Amino acid sequence: MSQEVSPSVTAHTWDDPTRCPFCLAQLESEGAGFIDHLDESPICQQGFGMWRDAVVDDVGGEWSG
Repeated sequence: MSQEVSPSVTAHTWDDPTRCPFCLAQLESEGAGFIDHLDESPICQQGFGMWRDAVVDDVGGEWSG
């Protein structure tokens, strides 16, 4: 990546499953790699929690993803 991106609680993008949408870091793997990354990045974990809280009403029942 040519420019450095600061981590943000607001997602930069959700269109590349190989990158964290909050800091754009390359993930070790899709899915599990994102969860591992959240364990290591408090800002990204906070952003994901805020995103999840915002969409929970849009998804019927508990979302497992």
